[in-house]
Amino acid sequence: MISLKNSLKQLPYLKNILASSKSELLQNLYLNLDELADIHDLIEKAIVEDPPIAITEGGIIKTGYNEEVDELKNATLQGKNWLIELEEKEKEKTGIKNLKVGFNKVFGYYFEVTKSYLNLVPDRYVRKQTLANCERYITEELNELESKILGAEEKSIDLEYKLFIEIRNKIAINIERLQKASNIVSALDVFTSFAIVAEDLNYTKPIVDNNGIIDIKGGRHPVIEKMLPEGTFIDNDTYLDKENDRLSIITGPNMAGKSTYMRQVALITLMAQIGSFVPASFATIGVVDKIFTRVGASDDLAMRTKYFYGRNDGSCRNTKRSNSK
Repeated sequence: MISLKNSLKQLPYLKNILASSKSELLQNLYLNLDELADIHDLIEKAIVEDPPIAITEGGIIKTGYNEEVDELKNATLQGKNWLIELEEKEKEKTGIKNLKVGFNKVFGYYFEVTKSYLNLVPDRYVRKQTLANCERYITEELNELESKILGAEEKSIDLEYKLFIEIRNKIAINIERLQKASNIVSALDVFTSFAIVAEDLNYTKPIVDNNGIIDIKGGRHPVIEKMLPEGTFIDNDTYLDKENDRLSIITGPNMAGKSTYMRQVALITLMAQIGSFVPASFATIGVVDKIFTRVGASDDLAMRTKYFYGRNDGSCRNTKRSNSK
């Protein structure tokens, strides 16, 4: 709940940013982004900032959200003070100077009055027990206080759990609103990631059309180039079409870069299809519905690259294979 609240807290900020965008797509997201202020405010008002992990042990509901919970918590924490205050109040009302509040497991809380002050006991006192030197009484107010104090913690825990379930159910009713907002935020997350990567790594906006052509100039593998020292990866070109250039035959020894080249084309094609800029100086990519590319039994391009170069200065390690590879 707290994680959800912290996420919802960001929605007005996101919507404010989107408001100034001239993009038709982002404007559409702006118009459809529900700030979910009612759900944020409900959690803010009801759930403590640092709640326990378990929802059945109390300590969940904020002070001020529910009057009964507040009273039960106060009863647990301040019960002793309440009894002292009641004792003083009754002494003043009745004139019984040695009146005191006592407790035992059989009768609970009671007022104890010695024989010498029995003539001052008011009618609202109900006799509970007679002893040799004193009488014990109860009153309606003392009974109410007793019911608050005894079992207050258990009642508070039970009530907090019920309230939490109610809050959860209220939020669950709005699940479609939450999912819609979540989808918009996830779309913004993807667009932001695309933009940052394109800006930082000098990607190019590809042309995506129905011509059935893959034409890539200065293509780079987006993962491998990040594993190598800057400027080490050598960009390359690719041209394929559905007419005369449907197939390219790639040959070379081990570690020559065949898998890197094939999967580079696959990744650039995939990135273009999902709306991302691509690692190339120019790219035209026809609409593609399937991508097939080689994955060897132990092909791990990133690890091989790391093993081969080893250091950021571009110097190479010994590249001899062990028998286990």
